[in-house]
Amino acid sequence: MDIMELIKQLVIIAVAVLGSNGLWAYIQSKSTAKTARDRMVLGLGHAEIFRLAGQYLRRGAITTDELEDLDKYLYKPYSELGGNGTAAAMVEQCRKLPIITATQAARKDAENE
Repeated sequence: MDIMELIKQLVIIAVAVLGSNGLWAYIQSKSTAKTARDRMVLGLGHAEIFRLAGQYLRRGAITTDELEDLDKYLYKPYSELGGNGTAAAMVEQCRKLPIITATQAARKDAENE
């Protein structure tokens, strides 16, 4: 078998595989699953951003660690996945809060209970 014949057979196989309904159905199901997973992650991120931001806003202050965690580990990934502006507004309000120590935050939280 010469090289040209081998190339022709490989092209035929590739076209058959790529054109098959089974392959496209598989790819589409993976895409749908990812979309559902992304929606779930967005929902969980949104809920956690609102829970934490609400806590910090009620307290009236935030620690540097809390602000970094809220921004870096929750809001930025949430935003990159296509999260909406309501979480952005909450995080922006938290960025304007006075910075306090963890001890001060614990004291304020205990006072608010």
